[in-house]
Amino acid sequence: MPQPPNAALPDDLPFALSLRRVNRGVGYVALFLPVILIALTIFTNTCFNQSISHYYYSRIGGDIFVGALTLIGLLLTFFYSFRTKTVDGYLRHYWYDIWLIKLAGVSAFLIAYSPTTGSGCDYNGAEVARTFLTSASGFAPPASGVTGALSYDMWATFPVFGAPENVPILLQSLHFGGAAVMFTILGYFSYFVFTRINSFASVIEGSRKGFRNVWYRALGVLIFACVAIMGGAAILTKLILSPEAAQAFLEVWNHWRLTFILESVALMSFGLSWMIKGRFIKSFEDGAEH
Repeated sequence: MPQPPNAALPDDLPFALSLRRVNRGVGYVALFLPVILIALTIFTNTCFNQSISHYYYSRIGGDIFVGALTLIGLLLTFFYSFRTKTVDGYLRHYWYDIWLIKLAGVSAFLIAYSPTTGSGCDYNGAEVARTFLTSASGFAPPASGVTGALSYDMWATFPVFGAPENVPILLQSLHFGGAAVMFTILGYFSYFVFTRINSFASVIEGSRKGFRNVWYRALGVLIFACVAIMGGAAILTKLILSPEAAQAFLEVWNHWRLTFILESVALMSFGLSWMIKGRFIKSFEDGAEH
């Protein structure tokens, strides 16, 4: 029977929420973002950029990149706010874990809205850039394409800075710092948080917790490895190598699209880890949950 108007409702939402579905949603977005950008490169006049972040400057790809990072940022920042000790599946998530995942969400916003700089690739004349173009040859969209290596710099759109070298180093570092923080936290979650005993079903007969933990740890290691390799390459080119040697190193690095590959591995590892947390296939379910 309907409850009287003055009765206290058990929940103020007219629909059911599932943390597992949210986890799967986050996972699917992260897993398929690199796949979609590769498909976009193949089937449209889009340059195969040197990094996922450089797709910010491409048609269609820019919207997909920003939209995906925004969705991930929104869910991580605002959805994961609960008393973990009372939520089955999150019993060993501590208060600082929740704040870390919120920090990862804020970092996702920084990645999306403080885009990377530099040239994503050499354009062959078939592509048209999206925005924030500061130098190019043969640029006359939309009737014709773009040729040559482009220079992108979002901060050049703010006259207060004048020249790019006047932009504070903190602002210049927002994108790369956000990426490092986000991936490090997501690797921590996969390797250290998801592997804890977080549900009652994980400790009774039929549990597949050990099977899931093998995957969580492997995916966490992949994320950490990608962060370490990209961080090591940045340190090598910025602090150790001579300018000539750094340029030669970057030419090889960018030729093989190693940043794109490492970012894709890290994103897809993050996505798969969260999909496992959301039990996207039955083989990850505990026997007691069937």
